[in-house]
Amino acid sequence: MKLENCYWGYGDKYSMRPENWPSHLKTTSEKLQNVSLSCLDFEDLINQLPDDYFLFVDPPYFQADQNKFYSCFFSLEDHERLCKTLKKHQHRFKFLLTYDNCSEIREMYDWCISLQDNEWNYTINRTDDQKNGLKLEHGYQSERRKGKEVFIANYDLEKPARFTPLQLSLFDGY
Repeated sequence: MKLENCYWGYGDKYSMRPENWPSHLKTTSEKLQNVSLSCLDFEDLINQLPDDYFLFVDPPYFQADQNKFYSCFFSLEDHERLCKTLKKHQHRFKFLLTYDNCSEIREMYDWCISLQDNEWNYTINRTDDQKNGLKLEHGYQSERRKGKEVFIANYDLEKPARFTPLQLSLFDGY
């Protein structure tokens, strides 16, 4: 995301209160244990992933104003290369991919098992406009913007994941 298009700062109505930051950071830190972050071209990363991996992919939107929203954006060739790379490795691991919901992406990924439409509100209904300095007392009331994406997967998104529960006994081995 380009910094000039981001809204920054603390606001009582829409930010986590500062006294909650320490516990939130602790919880987040605990959840990120054993997570590795990489900074590679997606094709290099995908090629070196071990089998039976789960990969979440959130590439730049296909139809977005690339120069406005992304400092590093995808060309048409990048979108096609991602599709080709995921298709090549589709039997090695599971992936969930999120994209803007458009016909070009749906056609590109028509080989996948699941394409699921998703729509939600991007932000809560804010009563002020940070960028333009408009406030409720000035008569401003913002609207909730709808996000429309497609979730694409090489597995059935409708079926719950099946795990074999492991029950240990105090008497195993006796």
